[in-house]
Amino acid sequence: MSAPAAEISELTVQAARRCVLDIEQLNLPAGQITALLGRNGAGKTTLLRACLGFVKLARGAVRVLDCDVPRLEAAALARFRRRIGYVPQLLPIRSEMPLTVREVVAIGRTGRAGLFRSFTRTDWQVVDEWIERLGLGALAGRSFAEISGGEQRKAIIARAMAQQPELLILDEPTANLDLGWRERMVEIIQQIHAETALPILLVCHELEVLPPACRNVVLLGDGRVLAVGTPENVFTGERVTALYGAGLRVIHEHGRHAVVPRGGAHV
Repeated sequence: MSAPAAEISELTVQAARRCVLDIEQLNLPAGQITALLGRNGAGKTTLLRACLGFVKLARGAVRVLDCDVPRLEAAALARFRRRIGYVPQLLPIRSEMPLTVREVVAIGRTGRAGLFRSFTRTDWQVVDEWIERLGLGALAGRSFAEISGGEQRKAIIARAMAQQPELLILDEPTANLDLGWRERMVEIIQQIHAETALPILLVCHELEVLPPACRNVVLLGDGRVLAVGTPENVFTGERVTALYGAGLRVIHEHGRHAVVPRGGAHV
């Protein structure tokens, strides 16, 4: 059996003398989509940042891709991060930058190719492959600033995949997208996992954005792990009521999931 993509044990993170994360044990399986869910302030972003080596730990161990993250020196930490495709919630490319979609995707390849080395034919083939695989071929020459928010999000995912990462982290990939683009993002995540078998850490608020391939859910609350398991086992009617209040019910159908008002129509 493959080693977990991430192993976390006895982890405590504090901020302003307050414990914001307290996790005794958590593993992210290799080759699977793991969804990290919870209300605002549950600790999702802090856990993600701990996995990337961006926060100081009060105690505990964080091992990702067989690296002891807190013990990595600056150069080793930079090499470690290049092994991870990270798609943040807020797009990192400033809209006023005069970059084409192809150039934005190529930024991801720089980490693999080397900052001061010219791209080879293979490098450009990888860039163009992910542009095509994510349906951006017709937009490759367009200004990144001129395409829609959903198309920008696709370009940033293509940028992450051009790194040929060993782990893909998606932080709220459907944030601020309309229903149509939300569904396309779900399809893209499903497609990437089916084609690459990469371990994917998906950070989100809503059950609706879980792709059918996601069979591992971690529910956080107040910095602690409340439940781990399949979406059906974690999001029971009782737990949804405890989390979000009465008057709601949870639906699990055809590999998709939703929370709707009690008595509302089925999806």
